[in-house]
Amino acid sequence: MEKRKTMEKNEERQARYRRIKFIKKFLKYAPRRDNIHRYPILKYFAAAAKKRTYLWSFRVTEVVPALYAGWILTLVPVMSIQIAIACVLSFLFRANIMILVVLQFVSTPFTVPFLWYVAYKVGAFFVSKLGTEEVQAIKQSYEQVGFEKMGDFFTHGEQCMRWFFTTTLGGIILGVIIGHCSALIYKYFAHRYSTKRVDGKNL
Repeated sequence: MEKRKTMEKNEERQARYRRIKFIKKFLKYAPRRDNIHRYPILKYFAAAAKKRTYLWSFRVTEVVPALYAGWILTLVPVMSIQIAIACVLSFLFRANIMILVVLQFVSTPFTVPFLWYVAYKVGAFFVSKLGTEEVQAIKQSYEQVGFEKMGDFFTHGEQCMRWFFTTTLGGIILGVIIGHCSALIYKYFAHRYSTKRVDGKNL
């Protein structure tokens, strides 16, 4: 019986090491407490980040908001300032900063055209249900004031704003869906791991 307990503990320990190894491999390029000051943008948040333990915690309460915020941020069209926004969101939602930052690597110059296209299509579906009366009302207000040049600019700016709004809306919707699925998966494995630890102590 004692030998069996020892073998089970060894198997549990090895499984834990494998999980840690996988997480470290996944977060290889993620900022950590000891190297966050080396990153170009993150170094400005380094002093504050090192003092806050929740930014480095892998508890469900810190990981779940990071998954939601991270997926939404990587799908909306703010590619050039994603990392800075990710840092702000990690402080705001008390979320794991490593996961939030790593998820921004999903949107690269190679994947962005596809991601934004899908987000735009999703957003366009919902926008088509809302109509564009508000956009037309704004345009008319410029023309009524007499800003002819501004009205001409708005004709082109309207297309950009509609694309940005539509893609952002689609990115938020997709981000919530993917974030929810990711959160469910993480909660499942976290609960399974915690249950195994309790059972192991009770043996």
